[in-house]
Amino acid sequence: MLTTFEINENFRNLKWCAQDVERLRNYSRYRDLYRSNFARPFANVLRKIRQRYPLSNTTAQSLIEVNLFKAMTDFYKFLITNQNFEIVVDQNAKDDWEKINSNNNFISVLKEIAIDNSRFGDALIKVAIVDNEVKIFSVCPDCWFPVFNDGNLNNLSGHILFYDIVKDGKIYKRIEKIHKGFIENEIWEISNGKLLRPIDNLEAFNVIAVDNFSDKWNDFVLFHVKNTTESDTYYGESDYKSCESIVEEIMLTISQNSKIINRHANPKLAGSIENTEMNPSTGERHFPNSDFITIGRDGTKPEYITADLQSDAIKSHVDTLMQMFYMLSKTPPQAYGLDIDSNMSGESLKQIFSSAIAKVDDIRTVSMNNAIQKTVKCALAFAGYKNVNVKIVWGE
Repeated sequence: MLTTFEINENFRNLKWCAQDVERLRNYSRYRDLYRSNFARPFANVLRKIRQRYPLSNTTAQSLIEVNLFKAMTDFYKFLITNQNFEIVVDQNAKDDWEKINSNNNFISVLKEIAIDNSRFGDALIKVAIVDNEVKIFSVCPDCWFPVFNDGNLNNLSGHILFYDIVKDGKIYKRIEKIHKGFIENEIWEISNGKLLRPIDNLEAFNVIAVDNFSDKWNDFVLFHVKNTTESDTYYGESDYKSCESIVEEIMLTISQNSKIINRHANPKLAGSIENTEMNPSTGERHFPNSDFITIGRDGTKPEYITADLQSDAIKSHVDTLMQMFYMLSKTPPQAYGLDIDSNMSGESLKQIFSSAIAKVDDIRTVSMNNAIQKTVKCALAFAGYKNVNVKIVWGE
């Protein structure tokens, strides 16, 4: 947790507190899960599968990537940003808002926010003036550090954005200190993963030291949208946290059974040696075009060796795991196109989706509605309109 905007020794050495280290590590993990990069987050599972089922013994995949994380996040994105979503502003500002909305493709920004809110638990909208145009865009929270007065989570002092920029092939760190009404900008040289010295000539980077916009908008230009949260933390909780172990078990179960089925896909024959033929070139006996296991010399009739895969038990186990996933993720099977009756009424769908709708309404009420209202007010303030009334119509 940061309690000051000053660049102290810990900040200069890029040493974050334990809470921020865990938060940034989780962001990286959740990004991998959303993008199906399972090698890092599920490294232990992959290693166990490969030890038990070496690739040389099977052509099946090491880990079948059942990406329920992305499916769940995309479902919530669609549910939050439905087609009836509308932003209503005062009549005198309507035309300018429509222009800003169109230029920034605001619904696309909102979809990015919905994705970040689900996978990270935190999402950020930023408003800026670029080339005299109002810009609205999403910011990935892995470069974001809120600053609190006296460490009080209910007393936000501002935000720091800390990210890489490249000029003439060299990487620098840009630091935006976002206060109410103005932003302090700094650019630092870096060396061996540490801040070395600040750059004096910010004009070379098309940056000004202090961007003061308090005459137009005397508040922050960064707006936080958070998922479900607890009273003792400022950050939201990722949708992936509660169901990660269940999805891991689903992938592990399906992958293991896939390998067993793959191993027995080429049927084997068993019989006596009298059923085989002599290969004149090698002098060895074999059975043409099949794996053959010889058992004795008593004229035993050849028969296929089959595996008892207990398919009903496997299906029952996977179904149980999926039920637990639906319960923890607050999504029904119908969210993924399963078990849908073509004659199902809208009221029936509402009942089925009641948990998911309640979760989305909670996110909208707690933070998204307020963040979007402030975003639109800030954008219009930069366009010359102050104290505009903004209403969010979410639709059904």
